[in-house]
Amino acid sequence: MDLRTADTASALLAAYDVTARTTESVTPALDELGLTMNTAYALWMVDPDVDALPMKELAARMHCTPQNATFLYGQLEQRGLVERRPDASDGRQRVVSLTARGGTVRASMIEAVLRRSPLNGLTQRELAVVGRLLLKAARSGA
Repeated sequence: MDLRTADTASALLAAYDVTARTTESVTPALDELGLTMNTAYALWMVDPDVDALPMKELAARMHCTPQNATFLYGQLEQRGLVERRPDASDGRQRVVSLTARGGTVRASMIEAVLRRSPLNGLTQRELAVVGRLLLKAARSGA
């Protein structure tokens, strides 16, 4: 195995380990909020500071099928955390926005995830570097 392949494998395993450790550490807090990892991720994607996004856009951001996004947002809607309604500019599409309760649960969920993250062991400078590198990798389209 050449050095680049070995370094890629090492980086991927480390990313997987951070993801697995995050899941393990946040699951109890998510259980208390009535969320799974998937519904928590879907809820996190609904930013209260931007206009409501169409389901198709949310599915793309979550890297899942529109059917899966519809299922997840349906669960969140049943719990009163989001509202799905027709898009004002294109009635064929549905957009998702947070309810007041959804905004509260979302904030609690994000705080719990951030507090329990294995990334907390990094310095501010290290976090900035890791964040930039992960964004670069995610946008590389490889």
